[in-house]
Amino acid sequence: MIRRLLLSLAALALVAGCGSDSPVETPKPADSADLAACADGICEVSAPAGAKMKLPEKTNVEFVTVQSVDADTVVLIARGIGTRQGGACSGKCEAWGTGKDFKAKLWTGSGLSYNDLSITLLGVGDGAAVLKIKPL
Repeated sequence: MIRRLLLSLAALALVAGCGSDSPVETPKPADSADLAACADGICEVSAPAGAKMKLPEKTNVEFVTVQSVDADTVVLIARGIGTRQGGACSGKCEAWGTGKDFKAKLWTGSGLSYNDLSITLLGVGDGAAVLKIKPL
C-alpha cells in the first residue's frame, strides 16, 4: 500500500513538472550585447528597444533598429541602401515597407530577409531581443 502511494506521488510530481507554465530560457547570444559585433554583418546579440546595429555595405542594409520588444515579439526597422529594395518573412511575421525602410514584427523563432541580410529572432528576455544576423 505504501509502495503504491509512493509510486503515485512520484508520478504526480513528474507530471506536474511537465506543464507549459515552466519558463522558457532565453538563449545566450554569442556576442552578448556587443552591437558593434554586427559591423561585419554576422552577429548574435541581445538588443533592447532603441538599439541600432550598423551593417556593412555588402548587405545592402545601412542599419537595423529595434523599435520595440514585448514578451515574445520584436519590431525591427531596417534601412536599405541602393535602388533595389525587397524583403520577406519566414515563420510568424508581419512586415511592411515604405521607401528604403522595411519594418517587421517577428515572433520568437521567425525571421526576415531584407536585401542581402537575414535576421532571426532567437528569443526575448530581460527586455531585449536575441537576434541572429547574417548575410544571405
